[in-house]
Amino acid sequence: MKKEDVISLLVYVLMLVTAFMVGWFVIRDLFSNFDSGSGVGANIGLAILLVIGAIVFNVVIIELGHILGAKISGYNVFSVNMLGFCFYKKGEKWKFKFANFDGLTGETKITPKKENANPKAFSLIPLLFYVVEVIALMVTFYVLRKLLEGTDYASAADRTKLLMCILCIIFVTVGGMLTLYNIFPAKLDTTTDGYRLTLLSKKENVAAFNELMRIEGAYAEGRELSDMKTFEEINNFTCSINLYTVYKYLKEKKYNEASVLLDKMIASKDKIDRPTYCDVVSQKMFIVLLNQDYETAKKYYDEHINQDERRYISNELSMPSIRAYMLISSILDISEHEARYAKSRVNKALKRTLAGRVEVEKELYQLALNKVDQVRPEWHIKEVEVK
Repeated sequence: MKKEDVISLLVYVLMLVTAFMVGWFVIRDLFSNFDSGSGVGANIGLAILLVIGAIVFNVVIIELGHILGAKISGYNVFSVNMLGFCFYKKGEKWKFKFANFDGLTGETKITPKKENANPKAFSLIPLLFYVVEVIALMVTFYVLRKLLEGTDYASAADRTKLLMCILCIIFVTVGGMLTLYNIFPAKLDTTTDGYRLTLLSKKENVAAFNELMRIEGAYAEGRELSDMKTFEEINNFTCSINLYTVYKYLKEKKYNEASVLLDKMIASKDKIDRPTYCDVVSQKMFIVLLNQDYETAKKYYDEHINQDERRYISNELSMPSIRAYMLISSILDISEHEARYAKSRVNKALKRTLAGRVEVEKELYQLALNKVDQVRPEWHIKEVEVK
């Protein structure tokens, strides 16, 4: 288990402990005085609805904070995703789709208006919004509790006030859990504002972040850039940027240039997270298996990809992983079943691929398919049914 997995687990445990403590010692006591008129089951159902409402409310608050922070910091917003509900900009119009996201509950994607834009406000405004939420809700809570002192909660007005107290505590607690995760200053299993802030404390990382956002904004619109930068210092930001140049080289069949750039990133494995590393090494394995002999490919595979990374590549729903796994299954493992499993996931993976990468990914996948058909003609891999 890698360091970020351990830290993520600890943060999740802390979130659950917080929820339990507040629920047991505060919300439970409040609900003991609340009578919905329909029994304990109705109270539990009401509590669940309030928790769902609190999640939705706080997710909206976080992403609104990101949007305002982006505007303040000098960025344009081109995509806002809340719990899979994605609003994205296409041309001058906003559209809607369901989409995955890199985050616990959502993601806002931005692109810089100017080269020296600084995203600190983008990462900090959601925290400020939560502070305002806490102040407003806790003042409301204490005012209502004061008004309820000495009452027997018999009247509808008193029960409404008590319900509002419960709502305040649940909203603050849920918001606190999400904010704890979002602002935690370490690498977790998704990209968080806290981790982003630690990286952006270095000036060179700000430039790398802006370049990554510029490229992703262009690719989201289906535009190719001819002036992409590459970075010698490797981290998650710079690695993601360099991978765009790798795509450019692959499209142009410049496999040596792509390999040189990939090797620099692979040499800095300890500076990037597992998903990013697996993307990098998947691209490298694709090149090696496409162009090298069996012995060279086998040696590279054994030396650079451990069992955990092999499992990740086999299960990851992305085109680089699918291309690599199809070739690994065909050339190294000689498993027709696994090769066809990889093939069966292509359409789903393409739907998750950035618009600017779809066409090149189709071309690269076809190369992989042709290679499998060449080395295992008896599989008839290009045909729909197994022969």
